[in-house]
Amino acid sequence: MSYLALYRAWRPRCFSEVVGQEQTVIALRNAIRTGRISHAYLFSGPRGTGKTSIAKIIAKAVNCESLEDGEPCNQCSSCIDINHGNFMDVIEIDAASNRGIDEIRDLREKIRVLPAQGKTKVYIIDEVHMLTMEAFNALLKTIEEPPESVIFILATTEPQKIPATIRSRCQSYQFRRLTAGEITNRLEEVARDGGMNIDQDALEIISRRANGGLRDALGMLDQVYSFKGENISRGDILDVLGLVDDRYLARLMEAVFSRDTAEIINMLGTALNEGKEASQLARETALYIRDLLLFSAVGREGEFGVAGPESYPFMEKRKDLSRDKLLKALRILMDTGEKLKFSEGQRFLLEIGFLEMAALFASPAEARANTDQKAPISKSSMEKKENKEKEVKNEARDLLWGKILSGVKEKKIPTHALLSQGKLLGMKDDVIYIGYKKGYKFHKEKMEEKANREILAEVLQDIAGKLVEVEFIFLDDDQYNDIIVKKAIELFGAEVVEIKD
Repeated sequence: MSYLALYRAWRPRCFSEVVGQEQTVIALRNAIRTGRISHAYLFSGPRGTGKTSIAKIIAKAVNCESLEDGEPCNQCSSCIDINHGNFMDVIEIDAASNRGIDEIRDLREKIRVLPAQGKTKVYIIDEVHMLTMEAFNALLKTIEEPPESVIFILATTEPQKIPATIRSRCQSYQFRRLTAGEITNRLEEVARDGGMNIDQDALEIISRRANGGLRDALGMLDQVYSFKGENISRGDILDVLGLVDDRYLARLMEAVFSRDTAEIINMLGTALNEGKEASQLARETALYIRDLLLFSAVGREGEFGVAGPESYPFMEKRKDLSRDKLLKALRILMDTGEKLKFSEGQRFLLEIGFLEMAALFASPAEARANTDQKAPISKSSMEKKENKEKEVKNEARDLLWGKILSGVKEKKIPTHALLSQGKLLGMKDDVIYIGYKKGYKFHKEKMEEKANREILAEVLQDIAGKLVEVEFIFLDDDQYNDIIVKKAIELFGAEVVEIKD
């Protein structure tokens, strides 16, 4: 039998095996035991917290031939087929790749067909927030009054994007992030079963970095186990996953608090030379600052993201730092992380970000001395600085646009020809804006067609590492009446959005 990833091998097969989500599990199990099963459910919450797993348990329970106390037996033919993914009446749909009205119309036609293998047809629609508004409207009546033999289970990580008309027709359950303790307990069980000899603090690192997602934690353990074998240490976890430990972060932030420029540059250089990613360093340090803020409020009882016992003495020493300054430092790191996504000057940007943080923690006397030593900034100097910043932004945007065009060209040359007449305006909140001059209405409309949009979406996902939405904007040099254009101007500035001949 082929190897199963740990998160698949350890997927819960009944309600009693689910980690966390106690209220949701009890409510659903009672509903199944008493026969009060809703026709539609909406499961929302962070990734890897059990939404799809519980959906499959419900699918087994409503089709189980030997249901006992609300639990599927996992022994009958229906349960076995569902566990193996061979059950015809459990249909899983990925809304990210089946998001259009045509797919939903096809679903509506198939719903009318009676179950072929079991008692109830169960439709599990994952990432349902990715459906278009037209698709949601087409689904609306079907979800409100489906056939008696059909149950819908909608799962999403972004419930705010679900129309209220859909939410009101479903029973909603919010899945919470798991605690580090809950994740550690399950990892210990997995390690024992797999014969792994793994340090306790190594498990705790995985639990903290999983950010409440058990699937992510099992994926990390699986990755380290594949590389290191049965004997796994704390250092193995950090090396394989490209993480930096809390001791390093504590010493790095001590250099920042002490404004030790040489030590900051040296420590960043060492980490980067060892293969650590600049964006990962920025993210880990941001988590450490968050932990320091939490430590100053609740002490060692907090649930920390990266900080462990070895960094507590450093945090104790700095717990009286100004929270306002720490929040400003956090914003600097978050801004730096955003810039790192679209720049090749990774090391330079990272160093600038840390040095900006160090400047925050200068004493009042040092700050006054630095202010007194500064020469008056002339208007021309300010203009040069602003122009330089614009040039850097434009270079980063042009570099990203070149990557997008190149990726699209590899997939389909006609789509590249249509897209190349546009211009990348910028990106905000996982939405990328592309503008067309007023003479290229045909190109814009063709790019909005499903086939061309899907090709662009695949390229954007490859580049960004996540799903990115696209807004195509038709620009008029003299007129900005369109709501989307106004939004783009608000986000990126008129000098970026306006495209002049």
